[in-house]
Parts: sequence; structure tokens; C-alpha cells
Amino acid sequence: MIQSPEEVRQAISQCFELVISECRLILASELHYQAMLYHHLRQTGGIPFNQLGMNVKTTIPGVQHPFLHQKSLSRHADYQNADIEIIPDITVFTRDIDHDWRRRNFISTLKETLYSLEVKASERHKGRLQQKEIETDIRKLVAQREETERIHNRRIGVGMFIIDVAPDPDERMKGATLNYLTEFARQQEVDIWYFNQETQVETSAKPTPVTS
Repeated sequence: MIQSPEEVRQAISQCFELVISECRLILASELHYQAMLYHHLRQTGGIPFNQLGMNVKTTIPGVQHPFLHQKSLSRHADYQNADIEIIPDITVFTRDIDHDWRRRNFISTLKETLYSLEVKASERHKGRLQQKEIETDIRKLVAQREETERIHNRRIGVGMFIIDVAPDPDERMKGATLNYLTEFARQQEVDIWYFNQETQVETSAKPTPVTS
């Protein structure tokens, strides 16, 4: 049983080297890498299958965070400032989710989240992961954390997992971009796991205690 964001961080770190070694041997889509990570979080990280969700639709009611509020402004006027639905790539829940993270269980999916993880992979032909897209994901994670804390008095863990194993260096993230995003994530207290064919980075935010 996983009971805290810190235990999730430890589980990700525990399987990090194995994920790196396998992903460096495979050229695949982002969803395929995501599935590989999911597998190792269960088999190597020890996260129980009934606490680990992938692409779970999660509803945040009556959003107040500026990032999500701005997103709501792009909708029809009748639906602005209403509920916002997000879909984290990987979510670790408390046991109280009771293995039910269907869309209809939207009240519990936000409340019982322990950790939300976004996965990005380099799979662009003659292109690379861009600073803006990852920075946007970091902002979305921070918004989810702050909205969860506001609504449910629970501070969740959040992280970015970046798989940048394109064999062509011109299709990998620039070093300056990685440096900027690592520092930006640190300031926002967002965990970062990154690797390409030669190097790897693991930067954990400070521990986030769960409050009830």
C-alpha cells in the first residue's frame, strides 16, 4: 500500500534506472513509453494495481487557479468558471479510491489523488520537445495541486517524467531548455525525471506531507 507522495517518489526513483535502460533500446510513441513506465511502477516500484491509474479523467469543480481559469475562458460563456476536466498521464490514488476511477466517480478521483505525473517523450520527426509545452504541463500540475489543497485540504505530489531518447541529437531537447525547466520545476516544487541516450537528471521537490 502506498500512503504518501514521498512513497510515490521513492517508487519512481526505484524503477528509474530500469526504465532508462529499456526505453533507450526502444523507439516508440509517448503512449508506449507511458505504458512501460506504468508497468515498472507496478512491478519494480511496488505500487499496487488498485492505486495506479493511467489517463484518468479528473474533474476540478469551480476552478479558481489562474492557469485553469484562463483555460475556462476559451469555452462558451455558459461554461466558463465551471468544472474543468484534466487527464493526468499517471495518477497514484489513496486506497480510499476503492479501485474505482471511472469518470462518474469524479468527486473521488480528485480527492483521493496522492500523486499526479505527466509523461513527455521525444517522438517528433525533425523536431524536439519544446520549453513551452513542458512548462505548460508543469503549470497544470501546480494548478491541480493547489486546487486539491483548496478544495480537499490535501497537498499532493506532482512530477514530470521526460523520455528524450531520440537517436538524432537534433530531435532532443536543448541543454539550455532542460536547465531552464529543471530550475523552473524546482521553484514550483515539481519533481523532474529526465533522460536521453547519454545523460539523466532526477530532481525531487521537497517532501509534501498529506493533510486531512
